[in-house]
Amino acid sequence: MDLNVLAVNNNVADVQLAGPITQMQLSPLQEPLVALLGPHAYRHAILLDLQNSEHIDSSGVNWLLTLHRRAREQGGRLVLHSLPPLVDNVLKVLRMTLVFEIAPSREAAFQMLAGEDT
Repeated sequence: MDLNVLAVNNNVADVQLAGPITQMQLSPLQEPLVALLGPHAYRHAILLDLQNSEHIDSSGVNWLLTLHRRAREQGGRLVLHSLPPLVDNVLKVLRMTLVFEIAPSREAAFQMLAGEDT
């Protein structure tokens, strides 16, 4: 799993994730967003682009839930967008669409942050 910061503007972090989101890719002690964005990472609105993430397992879902919880606790926000069909299906089956804010595209994610309907 590779994370790349595309931009940070006006307290919005535009982050792209590539590769599978699985147990093998995640260490319980890792804080990849903190490594990228600094100690106040979860105070940002984080737009997480998943278009290049072809697979997610239960540990990957748990990691996303952890990001979501930390962002909420620290005054930030997590918006997932551009989900590939397999990742989208996993989140739907697990009913995570009731938990996560999910947008169909980067543009729609920015509109969500601005309070516009997608």
